[in-house]
Amino acid sequence: MLSTSLVVSCVVFLLIAVRQRLPRFVRIWHIMTAGAAVLLILGEISPLAAVKAVDWNVIVYLFGVFAVGSALYDSGISHAIGRRIIDTRRPARTFLIFILATALCSAVLTNDAAAVIGTPIALMLARALNRPPVTLLIALCATVTVGSMVSPVGNPQNILIATAGHFDNPVGTFALWLAVPTLASLAFVFVWLGRALRRGPSATGSTIVDLPPPHSEPRTWPAYLGTALLVVLVGADSLLERSASGLSVPFGVASLIGCAPIFLFSNRRLQTFREVDWPTLAFFAAMFVVTGSLLQSGSLQALLGSLQDRLDEPPVTAAISFWASQLFSNVPVVDIYLKLLPNGEVPNLMMLAGISTLAGNLFIISAASNVIVVQQSEKFGQAPFTFWQFSLAVLPITVVSVGLTYGWISWRAGGA
Repeated sequence: MLSTSLVVSCVVFLLIAVRQRLPRFVRIWHIMTAGAAVLLILGEISPLAAVKAVDWNVIVYLFGVFAVGSALYDSGISHAIGRRIIDTRRPARTFLIFILATALCSAVLTNDAAAVIGTPIALMLARALNRPPVTLLIALCATVTVGSMVSPVGNPQNILIATAGHFDNPVGTFALWLAVPTLASLAFVFVWLGRALRRGPSATGSTIVDLPPPHSEPRTWPAYLGTALLVVLVGADSLLERSASGLSVPFGVASLIGCAPIFLFSNRRLQTFREVDWPTLAFFAAMFVVTGSLLQSGSLQALLGSLQDRLDEPPVTAAISFWASQLFSNVPVVDIYLKLLPNGEVPNLMMLAGISTLAGNLFIISAASNVIVVQQSEKFGQAPFTFWQFSLAVLPITVVSVGLTYGWISWRAGGA
């Protein structure tokens, strides 16, 4: 069923893939927003349906994360962490600490927050190691994606799955099913991209921009308090959902509470508001409109065909969640999949969590964190990686990590 919505979605994907051949002022969010506008103008989705299609919980969550990330940068924490990592003075050890730190941040604070915090650190390391920033930025994307897989709060799609699954022990369940492939995949990221970093060319004078210094902010405690609140509230959400659903705090609300100290007590509250990554928020709002139109058109259901009756089978879940994430990004794919899923068996939900997360390591638009790294890099005046640079660099990581995760979950399911 070749609907207008499907055609527009494919055009958007292709334009993002060849963005480096378009005029330099064209950004990813311009392309996605244009696609949503076309669908609205053509009547493929009504304005009211477009508003309903947007997952405002995700948008509000990202707003809070961007505000906290901006405040943390102004507090000087990115520079401090970057200098501590650089002080190891051994490139291999520096790269390993960078991977471990960003993976841990991703598991605890979600991959989107890790992408915001980690981008300036990656740029600092690129200058210190005298290497073009492309490899380190790609390593950041791969690491926050893989690191987020092991935690029920590691990324938005895992939070959706943890909420829908009503697990007795969300943290333990995710660790039991996904810790082994996560650690093995992180080891491969270190070996594969570490090799590229060592063998890559040295940076030229124009390759790396100077990272702007943090603004003078005498009050740093609002940023740290906001971060602590965000970690605690997002982490507690799935636990509260299990023990007392009436007390559950949606991660969008948790994000607003987390950034509240910054807007209430920081001396730079207005500047922080202006520095929120509004283009990325526009990108995701437009993406939800595009995917909402596609779902409304029935194209997805037609493409699934008889597979609609097999969505509770882990092999089918792995295949659909991986390939659908390449076109529509993993957050809306998981949201849609959970709505179509007839039941919530643990092995199938873990397969959905693991494979949909790792699918983000193939194309830029497959994961929200990839887009955030691109836009944050451009915000700092740094030209990021291209669509194909990213895909070629992470293809082996994708193949290995998906294979490890699929094999481990299948073995665990067989022995359960």
